Amino acid sequence: MRPTVADPQQWRRVLAESYERLCAKIATRAPTALDGYGATSVVEFFAVATETFFERPVELAHEEPELYAQLRSIYQQDPAAVA
Repeated sequence: MRPTVADPQQWRRVLAESYERLCAKIATRAPTALDGYGATSVVEFFAVATETFFERPVELAHEEPELYAQLRSIYQQDPAAVA
């Protein structure tokens, strides 16, 4: 099964906004559930967000609910529900 997004425009918006929030948090040294390496590029952000989705799902769902919902849809899993 190949992951797909239901609404590519919404996915791009959520990804871009979440990435910008992470960059701002890293710049101000604010706490975040996401690893700071994700602020190096959008590609790395997606990798870090995916890792966080599976390793710290409750924290990600709380900090970035729209991003969490998008990843839940893509991966067809809800790790926060079982955490």
